[in-house]
Amino acid sequence: MSAGSREEFLRVVVRDPQASRDCLSRHGLRCLLAVALCVAAAATSVGQRGGAGRTQRRAGQVAPAPATAAAADLSAEARAALDAAVAALQSGALAEAERAGREAVRTAPRAAVARNVLGVVLDRSGRHDEAAAEFRTALKLDPGFVSARNNLARLLVQQGRLDEAVAEFSRVLQAEPAHVQAHYNLGAVYGELAARAAASDEGRSEDYFRRAAEHLARARSAAPDDPQLALAFVNVGYRAGRREEADAAADVVERAVGPDPRGLFTLATVIAQGRQYERAARLFARVNELTPKTYEVLYNLGIALFNLDRNDEAARHLAEAADLNPAPAETHLRLALIASARNDHLNAAEEFRHAVERDPRHANYRFLLGREYFRAGFWDGAISEYTKAIELAPRQAAYVLARANAYYRKGEWAASAADFDAVAALDPKVENIDYLRGYVHRAAGNFDVARTHLERALAADPSNVDALASLGYVAIEQGRFEEAEAPLRRALALDADNVAVLYDFARLAFKQRDYEEAARRLRRVVEKNPVHTQARYQLFLTYSRLKQSERAQAELAEFKRLEELEKQATRERQRDETLRTQRMLGQPAQ
Repeated sequence: MSAGSREEFLRVVVRDPQASRDCLSRHGLRCLLAVALCVAAAATSVGQRGGAGRTQRRAGQVAPAPATAAAADLSAEARAALDAAVAALQSGALAEAERAGREAVRTAPRAAVARNVLGVVLDRSGRHDEAAAEFRTALKLDPGFVSARNNLARLLVQQGRLDEAVAEFSRVLQAEPAHVQAHYNLGAVYGELAARAAASDEGRSEDYFRRAAEHLARARSAAPDDPQLALAFVNVGYRAGRREEADAAADVVERAVGPDPRGLFTLATVIAQGRQYERAARLFARVNELTPKTYEVLYNLGIALFNLDRNDEAARHLAEAADLNPAPAETHLRLALIASARNDHLNAAEEFRHAVERDPRHANYRFLLGREYFRAGFWDGAISEYTKAIELAPRQAAYVLARANAYYRKGEWAASAADFDAVAALDPKVENIDYLRGYVHRAAGNFDVARTHLERALAADPSNVDALASLGYVAIEQGRFEEAEAPLRRALALDADNVAVLYDFARLAFKQRDYEEAARRLRRVVEKNPVHTQARYQLFLTYSRLKQSERAQAELAEFKRLEELEKQATRERQRDETLRTQRMLGQPAQ
């Protein structure tokens, strides 16, 4: 990257809201890391051996000529070549700088400073591997050459080799504890490591953030009013729990940018990255007053308010943003989430569909649309969208689990059982997965398989009432009546009023031909739930066996009444589901 392009990058990150928002939304701390590296690159040292902490340069300053102790013992020819290389480098004439740098190396092959200058030239020419080789050669020739080590560390960061970069920056600080560039860049690197650890759940995120905050604070102590250093500290400081210091750093930047809407926007974006949404929303609102009706500002203001649970305000600003620019999927996603939180399934589904239309290969958009269909009771739509999400991300257990539930709610037991089995293969640690598999295999009539999983569930949690009840049910269905007794009694001991268990306990007595006991248990069921249709029918059968005709006929009549009500409710539910499906899909009612 040329000096001019570095300056342009710094201008863009600090001043341009579109570029800064794009960078931060995609990369988070990576953007701050890039800022730090640009500062370091603009201040790359070409000749210093020591005292680097006393002579630091900030972005935009000119790299010094190599008239230092490092070049003092060179021949006149070598010094002239180095002077020519640095002058060409400063003017952007990289081809001439490389020619002069190689001449310096040829005339002084064991001069570390010549290798360092050539490395800087190659780095700025985009030939990073060759540059790293020159920096390493310089360090072999002079292990105490701080500038070469700092340059190598910065290059390692650009190549993504962060652990190696940390080691090199740490060696710089061992030699020069007050080296501002090293503290600044090491803080940015630790910030990136913290973000990666948080994303991968490695458990070291907090430690990395703490180190990042410490090094950036050390850098700021040398230049407390530098807005660039303050900006880098803001996000990391908030994430590291250094609220007071991060607030102070944000104050420095806010004073520096004044009423400039672009600077305020960038600061607000960084603050939002640090999850300080109240202050971010205030700044975004201020920018919106300075430059009203701008998509980027309205979108980010809406997101900040969304994170503050101020959903009415958030929806208003996001809707304005979508009117100005309907193309971005994320705006529709946020509007959908707000509608979903209000249980406004129709508008939520419509906005989720807009997000999917704009990014059809985004698996989570498909999943969220499926979830909205599920919440509205539109099982076919949910299964369809979950299936598309699974096709895009087949290793995502949550998607398969959601489809398993949708299949179950639709009554497709075999498909549901297959999905629950797939979930267990993808993630055996899913909560209650053995019970879920046992229950759905029970529904599918796979009683041996169900029994195996239910027993595993009970081994993990002996007080699982549902697993006990299901194990008793399976034993009844398999004709193992004596085995059914124990789990059902244990379930009732844990939950004496559980109607489902009471009903199966009554069925067990009936299967064992103890009709008096069956009648007593069934009466308890209907006391708890007078509209339990199957219990009424079972009572009819039981009283018939007991030759109690009048009671039997009364229960049969009640059963038929309840059955007719259930049929009517089923017809109404089916009509409602048809209308719901049409509305969810945006189709006119038939």
